[in-house]
Amino acid sequence: MRSEERAGIVAAVLLLLWGTVLTYPLHSFTVFLETVVGDACDKLPDAVPLFAVSLIEIVILAGIEIMLLLLSKTGFAIYIPVSALFLTSVSFVLECIRIRIFDVRTGVALAIILVLTALLHLLRAEKILLWEGDVFIFAISIHLFTGLVAAPLAASSEVLGKIMFIDHYKDTSLAGGFDGFLTLPSFAWGIFFMILLSLPVIYYSFSRKKA
Repeated sequence: MRSEERAGIVAAVLLLLWGTVLTYPLHSFTVFLETVVGDACDKLPDAVPLFAVSLIEIVILAGIEIMLLLLSKTGFAIYIPVSALFLTSVSFVLECIRIRIFDVRTGVALAIILVLTALLHLLRAEKILLWEGDVFIFAISIHLFTGLVAAPLAASSEVLGKIMFIDHYKDTSLAGGFDGFLTLPSFAWGIFFMILLSLPVIYYSFSRKKA
């Protein structure tokens, strides 16, 4: 199967399942990335406008996804899942130590996926690992869609907030800093940025390793 077909299938499935228990480990990974990027953006001078800080955060997250897409064209592609899980797990353990509370659900979910991924490496199931790698890569796109579009829409209407299951995790609005900018609501800016960010992701999804 060509890489662009695999990418389309993975993105569609994630969009349908995001907000369910099946994507919980992926959500932990994307929240880890957003936390790291957010902490870095917090170091920016106070004089930087809020919308500029939000834009920088969005661009960096999108840049990480594009970087992973480029890596997925190389031999490192099969190691993307275990690398993502390792970094997320280390961050999770350090956070548990800091707050002295162990989140059992997150810990168990990460442990199960780590064991399964290690088993795939032992079995040399490289084609499955390529699929798993795409799952982690495009989880960033779904997280961006949630933060840029779904979360602002859910916040704008009580009805939408109840029916939008994709916002089940109640992620923060990445477009919040743009609310009211040029008189447009945050979800309108979110849709605009999501369209722009989708173009390079689609482009770099082509001509990668087949599975």
